Amino acid sequence: SGLLTQGTVLPLISQPCPDRAFGSRTCFQPALLVSAVAGGCRRKLRSARAASGNAGLRYFRYHKELPHPVPARRSYQRRPAGQGWPDQCPPIQAAQAFGWDVINPFELRFKHGNDGWEITEGVEVVGDDLKERTGRIGFDQGNVWQWDPNQILPHRISPHVFPEIKHQVKVSTYLFLQTPPGWALLMSDVPNLERQFSVLSALLDTDWYWPAHPWHAVIELPRDSSVAEVVIPAGVPLCRLTPVRRGAYVAAEMSPEDFRQNYDAGQRWLVEHGRKTSEPSAGSTLNITGAYAKQQKVASFRVKGKEKLDRRLS
Repeated sequence: SGLLTQGTVLPLISQPCPDRAFGSRTCFQPALLVSAVAGGCRRKLRSARAASGNAGLRYFRYHKELPHPVPARRSYQRRPAGQGWPDQCPPIQAAQAFGWDVINPFELRFKHGNDGWEITEGVEVVGDDLKERTGRIGFDQGNVWQWDPNQILPHRISPHVFPEIKHQVKVSTYLFLQTPPGWALLMSDVPNLERQFSVLSALLDTDWYWPAHPWHAVIELPRDSSVAEVVIPAGVPLCRLTPVRRGAYVAAEMSPEDFRQNYDAGQRWLVEHGRKTSEPSAGSTLNITGAYAKQQKVASFRVKGKEKLDRRLS
């Protein structure tokens, strides 16, 4: 196996580890992993200077050969020709394209054993490259591990709780993340992307909390024992990162007068932009296909200095 990046493979010398009980950190122990790369960039981390109104994301990769996050896409599935696919809907496209995707750097493979899901192999990336670039000591980072029923930190797991969560697995993003003051970061699944696993949503306080290790995502594997294996290829989106501004949000029902004004404005928009159709079954209903998309107000997401990132993910 190797450290898979954009066109680069760093060899990993690895050896099988002894059999371990379910819940152990890994079922595969590399002997030699990623060595330091001389001449690496020595840019040091800087404090956030962006104004609180800036919804930008700053990140730092644990190793410089690991993938950058990429802007989310409007569509993630290759559909046959035809009309009516859900991801042809502009609001659905906008949701799918909102945020950045974390790219899974290593293939993940899980098999269902007698005691539940087991990690068939894993890798660890050593912290030499982080020290080379920043002057800070990095702890070696495994890419995937499971809950330990006997763990003490960061929290204990009660005996009756562990059976309910043992199908969950933690996967490292290998990213340190920072947002401007007043902005948190929602880590979640990729919207509307059906896969054999799901990602638990978590709201990260990335404007003030800086952990000593990269952030990780918690994924859930199927509870159904009929699924024998789950494979997450290298190079595919692992999870979604979405900036969220903190605030005292309030929901309230509008007044009848406000409703009438909004309703009438909507009807005027339909008359102005809708088109009559020749289909008898449509009656007086106006066709707004294309009109909504042209006026749709969407956010934009990019990765500064990485506009040429290959987004043709398998």
